Amino acid sequence: MNKKITKLLSDNLSEINSKLNEGFEDYKSIPGYDKHSTKLKSEILSNLIESVVSDLLKEAIAPGVDHMADLIVDGTPLEIKTTATSDSWRGGEFSKRPGDYIMVGWEEVSGVLKTFMLHTFLEKNHWKSSGSGNYYATSISLSEILDKVPFKVLKGGLEKKRIKTHMVKV
Repeated sequence: MNKKITKLLSDNLSEINSKLNEGFEDYKSIPGYDKHSTKLKSEILSNLIESVVSDLLKEAIAPGVDHMADLIVDGTPLEIKTTATSDSWRGGEFSKRPGDYIMVGWEEVSGVLKTFMLHTFLEKNHWKSSGSGNYYATSISLSEILDKVPFKVLKGGLEKKRIKTHMVKV
């Protein structure tokens, strides 16, 4: 996990969060927003994060092409994964690149975007295959990240429940 990226994001988190909320409010004004799937909303949120970080940090660029990382920060590839669940992320079977990741959990509460953000480094083998011939996605849980790899919570918190640890979105 690149500690310079952690510091850059942490030092600019207030402004990143503010711009992210502005962008999400703009997105919500699109006709039909309430009919958009959670998956589409997650994809839009990921794109908003790319745009906000690359606009705010001179060290960051968003290449905008699938064969490259979502962001390049100070020369280091940075992937963004978003989820509306409380404890796991999904991704395509063949798109897992080893490297730094920003793992984002989100929910909309009374019209307000609440987020959790964690920075970590993941290898391809950290992701679990679905094991199904019909479903290609891989997944990783918050508990697996907490148990297996170094991480830094950038926004929100962690709440240990009976069986799992859940992210706290703020």
